[in-house]
Amino acid sequence: MQDTHSNSLGWLLDQELGTVEGVRYAVLMSSDGLLKARTETISQDDGEKFAALTAALRAAGKAWDEFTGGQGMRQLLIESVGCIGLTTTAAKNTMLSVCTTGPDADVGLISHHMVRLATRVGHELGVADRVPAAEGGSPA
Repeated sequence: MQDTHSNSLGWLLDQELGTVEGVRYAVLMSSDGLLKARTETISQDDGEKFAALTAALRAAGKAWDEFTGGQGMRQLLIESVGCIGLTTTAAKNTMLSVCTTGPDADVGLISHHMVRLATRVGHELGVADRVPAAEGGSPA
């Protein structure tokens, strides 16, 4: 099991997204919501909560896509009064999620940086499929 407290890829998120105007914080997570890395602008505990919440929203988005025949999720956007949340696939079983500093953030610019990061290092960010312990996987 990977130790998410080391935040060994946090520097990469800080470099690629932490310097983009309008980004409050960003996390890299497995598709089932386990935190892999976070920007320095979010704590470990809040990063874990944000990753889990984002995974739940992504699951709802995938269900919506399947119901409507949308042919696959590309990006999830949630807009609230105070900020915007963006989630995109970063690699196999891996997602990248950003929370903006406000509702007027440049979503196009932030999305561009998210895709650039995923393209640049996506092959190294993938997470293997989890195998339940009953099927020969190790217990969590």
